[in-house]
Amino acid sequence: MKNKIILIIILFVLVNALIYLMIQSDNKDRLDVAGKKSVAIVWKAQSSYSAGLPQLYAPAEHFAEEIEKLTDGRLIVKLSPGGAIVPALKVFDAVSAGTLDMGFTWAGWWLEKFPAAVLFANSYPNGLQMREMLGWIYTGGGMELWNELYEGQNIIVLPPYGMLGSENFCWSRKPIESLDDFKGLKFRTVGIWGKCLEKLGASVVSLPGAEVYPSLERGVIDACEFGTPAIDRKFGFQEICKYLLLPGIHELCAPLETLVNEKSWEKIPDDLKYKVKIALRDSSFWAMNQALKEDAEAMEFFRNYSGLTVSKLSPEMMDEIVKIGDTVLKESAEKDEMFAKVLKSQIDFRKKVEPYAELARLPYPYAE
Repeated sequence: MKNKIILIIILFVLVNALIYLMIQSDNKDRLDVAGKKSVAIVWKAQSSYSAGLPQLYAPAEHFAEEIEKLTDGRLIVKLSPGGAIVPALKVFDAVSAGTLDMGFTWAGWWLEKFPAAVLFANSYPNGLQMREMLGWIYTGGGMELWNELYEGQNIIVLPPYGMLGSENFCWSRKPIESLDDFKGLKFRTVGIWGKCLEKLGASVVSLPGAEVYPSLERGVIDACEFGTPAIDRKFGFQEICKYLLLPGIHELCAPLETLVNEKSWEKIPDDLKYKVKIALRDSSFWAMNQALKEDAEAMEFFRNYSGLTVSKLSPEMMDEIVKIGDTVLKESAEKDEMFAKVLKSQIDFRKKVEPYAELARLPYPYAE
């Protein structure tokens, strides 16, 4: 009897020891898996814009901070300013080639290679307003068309990392009181808006942002458009120009483009892909709220700036600009199939939402 009891005790100890070893082995496997997950994936990223530039660079910084927090450091986006790794306007090519994992830029820069890109930049007269543009991108097929545009380029287009509000219409050293005043005017701009101004008789000059101020200063150009009130204030155009015109009918808002190398995107797990998109949406929302405040403050600054006249385009001028814009859009659609497809999608979406927006829209109740 005594021997049986001893045998039972020995068997009990052996079984428990075996169970303990199995648990320890399983825990080790779990730790190995967790350890592998904790190794950070580092993406090399660059903006097309200078560090410290409001509304263009700041949202990309916000995204980089957010994605590290959301993923507990599993994905780190090392962000560099424009020109740090590749030239500012080579971000697309660098992401395509894999030199960069991620790029923060603006689709309008790729107009020559992809004519329809200007529609995603919303850089044309009477384009989509901010809510329309966001609605079209997220629910109207815009995101799918954006990726279709760059098909074969080893690039994935993700949700915009930011969204600019309406630009200033123009800064000028000369008064502009009618569309006739554009005749012979040396005007800095890019893309479809440049073609519209040429139809008005302007001499259009394309210059990168860093060259606009000195060109105005030396009289190389008479007028320019560049960005929103906050961005333009940073560039200091009010120091040279006597006239500021609004509203920016040529660019009512501008989604900021997020590009990721296709292979880099495929390498990360699905949960990180999801968190990247969430962080981008958060950054865009953050940027829109920041911009509303910053642009209001900048416009107040301009209205009180000594020697600067701030005025609005007349309804007649805006009507004519829209007509010219429609003509240029039609001409572009006839030349490029993808341009026509994207433009039709935007127009169809606007036709769907505008009747409701017109009924629901209220005038601003300004306080005295």
